[in-house]
Amino acid sequence: MKVIRGYLWRNILGASALVLAVLLGIAGFVEFVGQLGDLGEGRYGIPQALLYVLLKLPTFGFVMLPIAVLIGSLLGLGALAARSELIVLRAAGCSPVQLARATLAAGLALGLFTLMLGEYLGPPAERFARQYRAMAKSGDEVPRTGPSTWIRDGQVFLNVIWPDDQRPEGGVFLFRVAPGEALIAFGRADALEPDASGQWVLQNFAESRFNEDGVSVTRVPAALEASGLDPDLLGLTVLRPNTLSGMALLRYVRYLQRNDLEARPYLVELHGRIAAAVAVPLMCLLAVPFVLGPLRRAGNGGRMMIGVVIGLAWFLVSRALADGGEVWALAPALTAWMPTMLLAVAAAVALARAR
Repeated sequence: MKVIRGYLWRNILGASALVLAVLLGIAGFVEFVGQLGDLGEGRYGIPQALLYVLLKLPTFGFVMLPIAVLIGSLLGLGALAARSELIVLRAAGCSPVQLARATLAAGLALGLFTLMLGEYLGPPAERFARQYRAMAKSGDEVPRTGPSTWIRDGQVFLNVIWPDDQRPEGGVFLFRVAPGEALIAFGRADALEPDASGQWVLQNFAESRFNEDGVSVTRVPAALEASGLDPDLLGLTVLRPNTLSGMALLRYVRYLQRNDLEARPYLVELHGRIAAAVAVPLMCLLAVPFVLGPLRRAGNGGRMMIGVVIGLAWFLVSRALADGGEVWALAPALTAWMPTMLLAVAAAVALARAR
């Protein structure tokens, strides 16, 4: 059985890697075309756009892996069926359950890879891609990775602190400098976010201004930032869920909940990452009854079409629930896990009907 398992793994992993490479190529090309309108702004040219697209690929890979694994499993197992190798395996005593177990083992390895991609590679690459693009368009120096990011526009400096163990809430620090390089004001805010009208507002803002009479302190729940900062640069201060690692998300969610703040988008992202990783082995498992049943004699085109339809249906349901959950006030865990639970039920029913 060990030899059979290794042979199945090679077919599934090889086909999945090929499908993922094709999907990433398509997504990268579409993203690059979307950047053409920004070429020529500041230092943002074709090399910078290509690097930006490359930095986005880990995030695209995390989103596309469940679909790529389903299509790859259908193609890999379908190739065995087309060469009558599955018939030989069945004749040798390999039951559908044993075949499903071997396929599930490959799916678990791919699911672990998905989890690592979404935890360690995708968020920092996504965050750096946004920084790189915004600062290249503004003509500033290329940003450096680290626990914080410095942004300058004229005489105003912003320091964005990302959530970590020491500062789970993160924060935005604002420094105003006079033309003579003297510090005239220092402020701190929990976040800098756009309001309904598109203006940037400093949340929970406190600022100290230095003048001849001493220091004056201002504290307001929300302050309109009217310094004329570049919108693309200000966009870097928005703490987007997909730019945080899983542990940083968990710490930030706990901070928001302790302070009775809105944590729903971050909870949905946290549950969604785990649910997406769990969906990967289920996609592998779902391919087994299709190959043993209706797609046994189908060509690669038919298998690919089935994989695309199922994968897109899973993706669209996931997005619809994530967006609709805001409107219907659904529980974040239910919003994130419902598509994966439906996929698990479909895989179990289809596998039970396989012969």
